[in-house]
Amino acid sequence: MIRRLLQRRRYMREHRWTHAHLSDYVDDDLSPHERERVEEHVSICPHCTRVLRTLRRTLQSLMDLPAEPHPSVADGVIERLRRER
Repeated sequence: MIRRLLQRRRYMREHRWTHAHLSDYVDDDLSPHERERVEEHVSICPHCTRVLRTLRRTLQSLMDLPAEPHPSVADGVIERLRRER
């Protein structure tokens, strides 16, 4: 029982740390050890996997926006986000 409790505490500590560093991970601003730590946790945590996937999709969508905004760029972004649900 104590072993399971300690494992749960470690998991939650890793979960909080990973969640706080996902943006740095995507930006490649972590040390190799920290990157490994994120990857290890993401491999077993469905929540962090979803957050990472969403973060990457959001960044890709932002990169795909045209350089010159059109008068209705807000409408286009809103429509695109609705389609991606």
